[in-house]
Amino acid sequence: MARLALPLKDTANGTVLALQAHGFTAQVATIGATLVSLEYGGRPLVRAFDPHGPRPVFAGAILAPWPNRVIDGSYRWEGQELQLPLTEPERGHALHGLVVDTGFEITAHRADFAQLRTVIAPSAGYPYEVQLVIEYRLEAGGLRTFAAATNLGTGTAPFGWGSHAYLVAPGKKADEWTFTLPAGKVHLTEGPRLLPREVVGVAGTELDFRSPKLIGEVFIDHAYTSLAASAGSCRAAITDANGVGSHITWDEACPWVQIHTADRDDPALDRTGLAIEPMTCPPGGYNSGQDVIALAPGASHEASWLIGPVQPR
Repeated sequence: MARLALPLKDTANGTVLALQAHGFTAQVATIGATLVSLEYGGRPLVRAFDPHGPRPVFAGAILAPWPNRVIDGSYRWEGQELQLPLTEPERGHALHGLVVDTGFEITAHRADFAQLRTVIAPSAGYPYEVQLVIEYRLEAGGLRTFAAATNLGTGTAPFGWGSHAYLVAPGKKADEWTFTLPAGKVHLTEGPRLLPREVVGVAGTELDFRSPKLIGEVFIDHAYTSLAASAGSCRAAITDANGVGSHITWDEACPWVQIHTADRDDPALDRTGLAIEPMTCPPGGYNSGQDVIALAPGASHEASWLIGPVQPR
């Protein structure tokens, strides 16, 4: 049995825990409960980063109590007008929740398992107290994430989950990969602020990946829905020309998924991974109210997803 690597302490991303089982190795950081790396048989399944340096573009972070954007950082909930800090100032929105830079407490760690915990403290823009428990578990099929939120306060809290892994397949660019996503509708956006607009069918558009299709030069930064589930879960996958790649499978707690081809000015990041982000609500969900979870005092909400390898048959 391989010896469990000692935690890396005092990195730019907090303490980094190593996991190893079933041919998989993974690293999980306490800042943002972040997935730093995941490999199967030495082959990367996600775009990893050096935890001693800055985490690039939210890679591997847990998104809560909302994924994606709150437009203008302002929303109305149960008669209150609330204003969040604008954490995406170039677009004027509140982006990816409140815990991406939060240090989580390590509550359990063994060779195949890590459990992390934090509590979102009440603030002016989010006057609710919500505990988050994130579990990472290596199984025979991949790395499963369990996410549980519990309302510790007295008021009903708006809530949403998301994750932000960049999946990879062999090759240098997403352009070379074949993508499969069984989603019948896509959420359009408008302008450089990515303001959410109508949800339309994907049929006949370049954003239709219901059948496996080469990504090529297509730009994607859209939320999809109307997901076709099988046995209570939805599966998206990317593969190279030989059918080798990775997949993410998530449960019906997340009826939305954000896809982004990771277009960046930095050549090390530009289209070198495909962000596949299961979400409980769409972009601007706090603004529209669509699919936002009303987390009652004492109530909990759970979601899970698994990242694993795709191998040719």
